[in-house]
Parts: sequence; structure tokens; C-alpha cells
Amino acid sequence: MKKIALYTCLLAFGAMSLTSCYDEPDFIADNTTPTGLGSAPVSANELFDLATRTPISTTNNANTRQYAAGTEIKYELQFFSESPVKEINVYETVGTGTRTKVKTYPYAPAFSKTDRTDTLVVSYTVPRAPVGTNVRIDTEVLNQNNLNVIRTLWIRIRQ
Repeated sequence: MKKIALYTCLLAFGAMSLTSCYDEPDFIADNTTPTGLGSAPVSANELFDLATRTPISTTNNANTRQYAAGTEIKYELQFFSESPVKEINVYETVGTGTRTKVKTYPYAPAFSKTDRTDTLVVSYTVPRAPVGTNVRIDTEVLNQNNLNVIRTLWIRIRQ
């Protein structure tokens, strides 16, 4: 009986000593890269059309989602940054045209405890263009130190 109690105590002590060496991962530290200017923001969530709960294309290919001109698309952008965020900019490139800034969101903290990121619902209105035209949407999270991360979406104009 004494041997069983001794072995049980040794087993418990061994298990506790093994777990004390476990280093809890730090998501932010593991995913940021400091530079001489600070850290660039990070964003990697899948971008969904909130109205239809379907993913929006991140590449320009045969699966690019089609939207009618004038449709409002809303998607949730999740991001974090060790350095202070200045603003979030939305740019569009219609067809082979030039890249144009269409919206700027001033930074407002919206930390989600479950996702451990700031969250912003971005609203974008599909421009008027010929049917079949591809539109590139770039969403930029810009830090005060001018480091950024850009998330790119592609849509195609339909009737």
C-alpha cells in the first residue's frame, strides 16, 4: 500500500514538473516582426461578405464573386498592432484604371476578447462599370510609424 502511495506521489510530481516547463504561446509576439520604426500591423482573418456569409475572393480568378453596381458590401477586418494605428484606408482599382482611395476610417479601438484583435466592419459600395469588369479592393491598416498591412479582395461587376 505504501508503494502505491509513493508511486502515485512520484507520478503526480513528475506530471507537475513537466507542465511547469510548458511555455504558453504569445500570439502577438509570435506574429509581429519589430523593425527600427516599430512593428507592422497584422491581419489574416478570412474576409466574408456579412450579408451572405460567403467568402470574398482574395485572388482574381474564375471563382471571383460577382456583384451588381451600387451594391454595398460589408466585411469584417480583424487586425492587431504593437505600434499605434493611425487609420484604415480603402482603395479601389476598377479594371485597368488607377488605384483610388475611396474611404478612410480613423482608428477607434474595438478590441475583441474572443479574437484578441481589433475589429472593424468595412463598408464598400460597388462602383458603376461595364459588366464583367474586375475590381480590386485594397484595405490598408496604417500605423502612425507608416508601416502597414494590406488585405486585397477581388470582385467582378455583374448586371
